[in-house]
Amino acid sequence: MVLAAGYGKRLQPLTSTLAKAVVPFLNRPLLDYTLDWLSRCGFTEAIVNLHHRPESVRAHYRKEQFGIDVHFSVEESILGTAGGPRKVLDRLGSRVLIVNGDVATTINPGALWKHHSSSGALATMALHAGPAWREFPGIKIDKDGCVTHIPGVGAGESGADDVASGCFTGIHIVEKEVLELVPENRFCGMVDSIYARLLEERVPLHGQVVSGSWYEIGTPDRYISCQLEALHCEEFPLAFEGYQRIRPGGYGRGLVGPLPAGISPPFMIDKQVKLEEASLISGVVIGSEAYVDRGASVLNSVLMKRAKIGAGAYVERCIILEDGVVPSGARCVNQVIAPEVLKKT
Repeated sequence: MVLAAGYGKRLQPLTSTLAKAVVPFLNRPLLDYTLDWLSRCGFTEAIVNLHHRPESVRAHYRKEQFGIDVHFSVEESILGTAGGPRKVLDRLGSRVLIVNGDVATTINPGALWKHHSSSGALATMALHAGPAWREFPGIKIDKDGCVTHIPGVGAGESGADDVASGCFTGIHIVEKEVLELVPENRFCGMVDSIYARLLEERVPLHGQVVSGSWYEIGTPDRYISCQLEALHCEEFPLAFEGYQRIRPGGYGRGLVGPLPAGISPPFMIDKQVKLEEASLISGVVIGSEAYVDRGASVLNSVLMKRAKIGAGAYVERCIILEDGVVPSGARCVNQVIAPEVLKKT
């Protein structure tokens, strides 16, 4: 089950008109990567819950996508990370893999599934201990993999037997009987309500530190950083379908004219993009039909479809939404720029 019902408030205004699960990631809807990942890992069916901007998700997906049968569960009132799965309990098997809809990953769920099956736990959380996890609270586990402490929810206590910690990736395996603890038709969070209860009642709850890449795009800063890192590492084959590898870390397709001399990787440039000469471009993901005028500098930024950067403008760590225009000579740093905002300024 893929959780895609949330409002994505921290990503606004990117999520004003889109569900977070279909915000572009390397010029494809983020959910593409989740469904492709599930298919590559052997899954054949997925339920995707929807609430905020459900039409933006439905518009992208047929019943079968990437070899996965996709079913939607629309929530009239948002039900939370536990309430969403509880709503479709009768459509789930005895054990379910639950994945947050705002992540892209190469984690192998097979190892997680194997650990869970042999542990006797009612739920097993995939934990990540790479550099990125330090932005998030660390969940602690003992030598047997039992979760001993979940920060921020008052559950469990760290102890001398703790041997590892990592942030919760939003990927977990859950037994059906756990979902039966969730109240019906009410908002309920999995970690702060259900997993906290399991810890308090000393019911087996496990965590496993997993290998593989994990990108969570929940804030504008991470939205930019995760794409540039994934582009540099070239980790998602799906992202590069149809693109030409121009140089290490640099990809383009259907370009209008030659690339300017001032461009350097990592970069991904979609079709019908025009980049004028004497522009300085480095660390960018640029959507189709975008335009960068002469002498502009665009650094560590994401430009969506039909975004336009005026002559001599300076853009750094910005997200320019569809049809957004940065005027000539403007200086924009650490901003999310929507068309309606630019019209006012």
